[in-house]
Amino acid sequence: VTDTMRRPASVDRSVPAILEAAEIVIARLGHDKLSLGEIARVSLIPLARIYQYFADKNAVLGALSARALAGLSRSVDTHGSWSAELDTNQRVDRVIDRFAGFLGDTSAAYLVLCGPFDPASEEPRLEAVHRLGLALKHALGGTTSDGSPYRSSESLDYAAELVFACFRRSYQLNGRITPTAIDMAQHAVDSFVSGAATN
Repeated sequence: VTDTMRRPASVDRSVPAILEAAEIVIARLGHDKLSLGEIARVSLIPLARIYQYFADKNAVLGALSARALAGLSRSVDTHGSWSAELDTNQRVDRVIDRFAGFLGDTSAAYLVLCGPFDPASEEPRLEAVHRLGLALKHALGGTTSDGSPYRSSESLDYAAELVFACFRRSYQLNGRITPTAIDMAQHAVDSFVSGAATN
């Protein structure tokens, strides 16, 4: 009697394998030395096949960046997780601290702060900024009922961009997010949401 059960269709694992190999190359050689040739060497996937999925190293970095940005969005999501004894500034500071903690991994910091690397990674970056803005809004109580224009969703996206800018500068100068950069980001957001940074 023959077995009539069919094997499941094979799943193309090329893209995950390519991205895993890219992470290995980055860990060993750094972002500057990443190339499709190195990825092919590490992954044992033919270079021609890699080109079927990625036009160049920036496309690979863009895919890695999109993945890192999705992880960032999850790490700063604090909706409903506040302790009653924390005041608004402490909650805002905690959101920024979580963002900084996520960027403690230098590869994640590079992928999140130095992009977008290609057109496909622009949208995930905008989404991550918006998610950080929403986390700040939740930290502020989630309402705009006080009438402050600095607490609207759009303005909090601008505040999130301030945090990105502080951290990007720190990463570019120091290769990491320094405590000074965290303090500057917290101060910038606190000033922004209080309306002190109007002009």
